[in-house]
Amino acid sequence: MDSLRDYIAFVKKRDLLLEVEDQVTREDVPELIERLSATKKVLLFKNLKGYKCSLVANLVPSHEVFRHLFNAENPYQFFLEGIRKTAKKVKAERKLETVSLKGRDLLELLPILKHYEKDSAPFITTSVISALDPDSGVVGRGIHRMEYRGKNRIGVALINPPLVDIYRKHKARRERMPVTVAVGVDPILFLSMALKGQPGKDKLEVAGGLKGKGIKVMQSFDSSIDVPAGAEMYLEGYIDPDDVRRDGPLGEISGYYMTNKESPTMVVNRLSYQTAPMYHALLPTSLESDTYLTFVSRAHMEDAVKKLFPFIVDITFVQKTFGSSVIVSIKPVDRSRIRNLILSMLAFPMIKKVIVVDEDVDPQDLRDVEWALVTRCLADKDIVIVPGLQGQPIDPQAEHGLGVAKMGIDATTQGKTFEEKALIAAGSRKNIERILKSIGGAC
Repeated sequence: MDSLRDYIAFVKKRDLLLEVEDQVTREDVPELIERLSATKKVLLFKNLKGYKCSLVANLVPSHEVFRHLFNAENPYQFFLEGIRKTAKKVKAERKLETVSLKGRDLLELLPILKHYEKDSAPFITTSVISALDPDSGVVGRGIHRMEYRGKNRIGVALINPPLVDIYRKHKARRERMPVTVAVGVDPILFLSMALKGQPGKDKLEVAGGLKGKGIKVMQSFDSSIDVPAGAEMYLEGYIDPDDVRRDGPLGEISGYYMTNKESPTMVVNRLSYQTAPMYHALLPTSLESDTYLTFVSRAHMEDAVKKLFPFIVDITFVQKTFGSSVIVSIKPVDRSRIRNLILSMLAFPMIKKVIVVDEDVDPQDLRDVEWALVTRCLADKDIVIVPGLQGQPIDPQAEHGLGVAKMGIDATTQGKTFEEKALIAAGSRKNIERILKSIGGAC
């Protein structure tokens, strides 16, 4: 899979693509993404009023997608093994249409979305930004939100390395920082760009290791920066060190608005794109954002925690909690070990609440989990609250570097006396399946 187009063809074959043929406006898209994400399908809006491009969203609606992508029964293990490898980049031809942005308005060409009511402006939330480190000569890459600032200017929230470090080097030298922004790459490449990089190593080589082959790259038109050749569109220009502004607010994955005190501005000189391009939109509070975040977290967590606590059966992240709430299903074990498990899980910065349940509770069914909470948790003995722990930066309670209070709940029967769980008396499996099928139900 070399491109977003390859991926769209891939999910379409597996009936995981919902194609919207009706004409939609840019203003209607955020709510449509919000509502249609519940279908658990990739969304393709084919007719976008006023634009020549189509728009895709909800690229990875569940972890199951990665099982298909990696063709692996355990995609988490496959991912961890893959990112330990690297593969050299492969040069490819440049076959793009291109247009100068000087004197043009970016918003007239790209359907940049205003996602939430009180966002300061439309934002690009899927930008893979590349810039050359002037000292090492290595291209640094990352995903950073970009705020539309009128005409061909767009803010770049440079907060994390390696790009923030590259920016500081250019700023100290009073130099313009050339950048190229790729929009519309396949999910594996996009996920790789969000990972914490190793110093001196190009993230594209890590992505190649994960894919099992070198990533095809091409050189930018106006600089020596190489970029993934399969992207749908590219913005080229430079960071203006003299144009720094307040960034946001923007509704973030936590469900709250977040504002950066300041961020620099990119001047876009050129827009290049594939024939009939697709614009990748990502709603920060959508299932797609949640899936990327929790997939990586679960992979690292399973690798670390299951070695210490082999009685763990499954780890489930509660959707729409930006990876902070987790349910752990376990085999029978001594209660003291459950307490150790809870404390170990809460030590992870992103985990704020952990609930431990028995194997007979379905962690995917929050009503079943709630039943376990109200019937199996002894509130005066089974709830652990630990104050002052490191939390996620996106947690609104973790502002100003203060620690957050975290909670663990033992909702198991381990070491407690309860009546046996009542199970439905089973009928004839053959008859049940026949009847349910006749009425369009599922068994």
